[in-house]
Amino acid sequence: MREALLRLRMMGLIESKKKKGAVITSPDILDLMGKSMNPYILSEETLKDIFEIRLVLEIGMADLLFQNLRPQDIEDLNNIVSNEPPNVGENHVFNIGHEIAFHGKLYEITGNATLKKFQKMLLPVFDYVHHSGLLRKQTTVRNFVSHKGLVDILQNGSPELFRNAMRNHLENHFARLFD
Repeated sequence: MREALLRLRMMGLIESKKKKGAVITSPDILDLMGKSMNPYILSEETLKDIFEIRLVLEIGMADLLFQNLRPQDIEDLNNIVSNEPPNVGENHVFNIGHEIAFHGKLYEITGNATLKKFQKMLLPVFDYVHHSGLLRKQTTVRNFVSHKGLVDILQNGSPELFRNAMRNHLENHFARLFD
C-alpha cells in the first residue's frame, strides 16, 4: 500500500496533507512531461517530433492571439522587435534570445497558461534540435516573414493572414525538415 501511494504521489495524482492523509489531486500533465523533456536523454526521432509540435502550435495559435490581443501587447512586441538586429527579416538569423522574447510573448498573449508552460518546456528541445544537426543542413536561405511583419499583421490583419505569415516565418525550419 505504501509503495502504491508513493508511486501515485510521484505521478502527481495524490498529495499528502497533514491530518488528512493522501488526497487526490488534479495532476499537472505538463509537470509530469517536463521531467522527461531533457534533450540529452530523448531519442533523435522524439526530439524531431517535439520540434515539429512547436512549429504546428505556433501556426495554430492565431485565433487565440487575435481573441486576446490588447494594445499593450502590440507595444510590447514592437519593443522586442526594436531590439533585434535590422537584418533578421531578410536573412535566416537565429538568435535564441530573440526567439524566446518574441515567441514567448506570443504564447503569453494567447492567455492559455498550459500553452505558455508547454512553450517553456519546448524551448530547450527547440534550441537543441536547431543546433544539433538533427535537421538537414540548409543549402539555401529563404526569405521569410520577420517578427516585425508578424507584429504588423497582428495589428492590422486577421487570424488567417497571421497563420499564413507564421507558416512563412517558420519556412526555414520546415525546409530543414522536409527538403
